Amino acid sequence: MSELTSSISNQIYGVISMKIIAFLGGSSLCELGPAADVQLFFDCVQEFVVHKVPEPDWPILTDRLYRKYLCMDELARAEILMDQVKHVFANVPISEIDLSGITEPTPKTWLDPKNATLAELFSKYFENFTHCKDSTKMNYETFKSYPGYQYEPVRIVISNMPEFMTDKKRSLEEYEAIDGEPFWTRGNSVYSF
Repeated sequence: MSELTSSISNQIYGVISMKIIAFLGGSSLCELGPAADVQLFFDCVQEFVVHKVPEPDWPILTDRLYRKYLCMDELARAEILMDQVKHVFANVPISEIDLSGITEPTPKTWLDPKNATLAELFSKYFENFTHCKDSTKMNYETFKSYPGYQYEPVRIVISNMPEFMTDKKRSLEEYEAIDGEPFWTRGNSVYSF
């Protein structure tokens, strides 16, 4: 296990955010789990994929999806990149990350440490991304000619109420202006255990 992933896991599971995070796209909201689980997914993307597989478009996932939203013209490339992540994760044993102290999914984590690979551990993320991407595309094709229709991008949001309503109403301009941590990692709903 790398020193980085050990440090990340210790930080994430030492203090757990009880915010539930989801992909939102089109008319679909697909929950992923607590914020710490989602952060771990993106940390693993950085550690096991971005640093090892050269690809100029990784920022579509590591910046656009992680911190902002996906534009319509980014969806096809994002799908290809997610498939690449899944393929790489299929060859990374779960023992490469520190999940010590976690024996089964709980309210603190929805991750199941009994999985053999990162692809299995994060399988719901890949499925939910595809579902939200498809919902975004379908809504766009169905409603783009309607007066007042606004593009409903794939993005990461807090699914707990009332934070969800704030995230859902947040303008795309607000997302574009982010120059730091994403909205879904902010806030003070953090609990120590």
